Amino acid sequence: MISVIIPTLNEKEAIKEVIENFPEKCQGHEVELYVIDGGSNDGTTNIAENTRAEVIKQRLNGGKGNGVRQAIGEIESDIYAMIDGDGTYDPKELDKVVEPIINDRAEHVIGRRSERSSNAIPKLNLLGNYVFNLAVRLSTKEEVHDMLSGYRAFTDYSLQHTEFTEPGFGIETEMTFTAIENKVPIEEVDISYEEREGESKLNPISDGWRIITTIIWSIRDMNPLKFFSTVSLLFFTLSVYPSYLAVSQYLSNGRIVDLAPSLVASVLVIIGLQLFILGMMSDQIRSNEKRLKSRL
Repeated sequence: MISVIIPTLNEKEAIKEVIENFPEKCQGHEVELYVIDGGSNDGTTNIAENTRAEVIKQRLNGGKGNGVRQAIGEIESDIYAMIDGDGTYDPKELDKVVEPIINDRAEHVIGRRSERSSNAIPKLNLLGNYVFNLAVRLSTKEEVHDMLSGYRAFTDYSLQHTEFTEPGFGIETEMTFTAIENKVPIEEVDISYEEREGESKLNPISDGWRIITTIIWSIRDMNPLKFFSTVSLLFFTLSVYPSYLAVSQYLSNGRIVDLAPSLVASVLVIIGLQLFILGMMSDQIRSNEKRLKSRL
């Protein structure tokens, strides 16, 4: 069974076409559709209820992450797929997205938006997407090129020991990092991407900031020693110049004339040491947590 989760919020222009374009069977598996609605007031749910999809009303209105989390909790399936309800993704490409899972090559599949229409993604969003994916590749060594894609598939097994917390558009970032952290086999497949129908709910500033913070906290949680050591090194580096000034004063005058450089250097070194110690402690706690999870 393939259960397709379609989070919606005021998607009356596209939702019917999205649902109707899904095949009833894919790769020999039955396809069930679930529209999880975050409080639409434009008739989206009425349209969806007159199709073969089952409509689920969010208990907490608003937030794509809240909707996806609720749907996963209420639906039992071997394979889950997730797609936006705005017409940007092609439901007919479902076979591409689930094929690596069915053939046991992956447990989590991300649709890489390699075939885009000219106006599908604004240039600012494209730049942000590139930077975010680069940060993920550098920090995790995992070859992920489109972690923000809303078209993906994953298995029930890949969700074990997973607790999603992101309420909104950060859910894709959290899903990707969770899969990487749990060493779930990931594969990207090329898909098409079209300009959305209706008004976009994505705010480049607020949602971009949420994605940035999700990436930072995910890197911190996944490898605390590496994260805090990097920040610690930054403080040690910043302390070099004021340390040089303080030492130069002492060598030139036999004493420190101006206390400011030595005080600044001392504070920066102390902060750097504290962060490094915090990283070691956090890493030990994280290791203990992983050992406990592996025994459950």
